[in-house]
Amino acid sequence: MVTGTEDLMSKHSKPLLNKLLVASDTLEGLDVALEKAAVIEHYSGAAIQVVEVVYDTIAEEPARVLPAADQANLIEGLKAAERNALNRIAEPFQERIAELETRVAWHKNAAEGILRELTGVDLLIKPLSRHHAVLDRLHAPLDWTLTREAPCPVLISKQPWTDAHTVLAALDAGDESHQSLNRTILATAIELALILGCELDVVCAYPSLGQTVNELQVAMDYEGIKEDMRNTRQAFIDKLIDELDATVRKIHLLEGSARDTIPELANEMGAVLTVLGTAARRGITQLLLGNTSEAIIGALNGDLVTVREPAV
Repeated sequence: MVTGTEDLMSKHSKPLLNKLLVASDTLEGLDVALEKAAVIEHYSGAAIQVVEVVYDTIAEEPARVLPAADQANLIEGLKAAERNALNRIAEPFQERIAELETRVAWHKNAAEGILRELTGVDLLIKPLSRHHAVLDRLHAPLDWTLTREAPCPVLISKQPWTDAHTVLAALDAGDESHQSLNRTILATAIELALILGCELDVVCAYPSLGQTVNELQVAMDYEGIKEDMRNTRQAFIDKLIDELDATVRKIHLLEGSARDTIPELANEMGAVLTVLGTAARRGITQLLLGNTSEAIIGALNGDLVTVREPAV
């Protein structure tokens, strides 16, 4: 079983976390997110970049109203003010973090601006956005977009890491096509549990029986069918834990939808982090999966880490 940092690192050809990006379209919550990056850096030695993506409609003023030179000066002034504010947030961390860089990026679309910064990044830490219901009907929320499209794991930062006890890995053990994703979820959860000195739990939701079989089948073998679903998932999880040589405190097999059971369990046990997977799909499928992820993000009290399934 994994008993320490050296054991885990020996399983990988290189450290899992070499470069972290703390990014947002606002300064709100960046101090808390940067504190979390500092905790990870202390463990991994990762380089940290902090980026604020900013934009102002002053850039859209026509030249007849605002000459190009004046417009450029105003934009640079705005960026300079944001840089000063960002540097004030980062200043207390300069002595604690060996490689720390701050930057202000100018981009009209915050999601695209952040995604452009992710080359070579192993973990994106993003403060939770304050969503507006009306706007979200027109545009995918920023956090949702990043968890859907970022090529690296995304940590949605909600609260400071205080009294951290448990990291929760949420697996989809009922779908064989998600084996590699489940492996990545659990490996990520192992790493983060070691960083925080937490215990690791695993959760897997399976469908309510009434949604998957008809009344006759339920009457014939209701308990037997439920037991088969639980046993299949238990066997898959046991095998994966053994393959990764992981120490897991408890496995939770819960009947019901993931969007309901996972946040309920995470909040009840006070999980500091919940790690789950997202699928890189398109069209209606992406919309449905995105809604589930968004529901979980909103319902969790603690932080969320999403690991993306590679596009096929």
